[in-house]
Amino acid sequence: MKRTPVDSSDVVSVGYDSSDRTLEIEFRDNRIYRYSDVPQDIYDAFLRADSYGGYFNSYINGYYRYRRVESIAQTKPQGLAFVTGNSRKFRDMLNALDPLGIEVEQVNLDIDEIQSDDPEKVALAKAKAAFRAAGRPVVINDSYWTIPALKGFPGAYMSSVATWFTAEDFLRLMEGKTDRSICCRETLVYYDGKRSKIFGIDYWGKFVYEPRGESQHQIDKVIVFGDQELTVAENEQEGRTSIDPNDNIWHDFAKWYNLQRKLKRA
Repeated sequence: MKRTPVDSSDVVSVGYDSSDRTLEIEFRDNRIYRYSDVPQDIYDAFLRADSYGGYFNSYINGYYRYRRVESIAQTKPQGLAFVTGNSRKFRDMLNALDPLGIEVEQVNLDIDEIQSDDPEKVALAKAKAAFRAAGRPVVINDSYWTIPALKGFPGAYMSSVATWFTAEDFLRLMEGKTDRSICCRETLVYYDGKRSKIFGIDYWGKFVYEPRGESQHQIDKVIVFGDQELTVAENEQEGRTSIDPNDNIWHDFAKWYNLQRKLKRA
């Protein structure tokens, strides 16, 4: 039975077969139970509950016949998932994790993002949504762009703006601006259903005066980071990174995650 992952300290996932009114619940420690003759509205309310464990104890436990499912194999994907469709970001993650023997899988999911002026709030909400969809510990990366001369534009809206604007559009916005700086706030969030850990770093750059290089991301053609002379797009074409590979959140996360593994084994 297909189950929906839920964000709970007690319940992992919930499934329902309307043809025979069977409710299937996966709890922590790989325990799976099937409950018979459960009305559809009970299942629907269960998924909407503020507390899955509380709803289970109040409306399901003791009310319906049940049996433990022993024959269902553990087919749910295991291990760490980096939820991203960006192959460059996944490569950066691998470069940080591989030396420590940490395995990670790239998972491409369509995750809705909330809109907020707080980049960490946006990233954490995205991580929780990714966990519900992936059903296992996840890492997500989110970028929050700020242009001081434009009063902080575009902020959390860069993913949308980037699909509307060309490189020339960005440069037109900067015409007549003496401050041509731009900041990319990179946020990395780990979430496993119980615990979250947030990593963040600011990368400052500036706008050049004409597009240079080729990239599917238009903003990459018109900015340089730090003291570099090449745009992000030009660096990408030459197979180089625009930031110091040792000065990024990927390595910070790798060190933290490796420590958690050691503490768990101790």
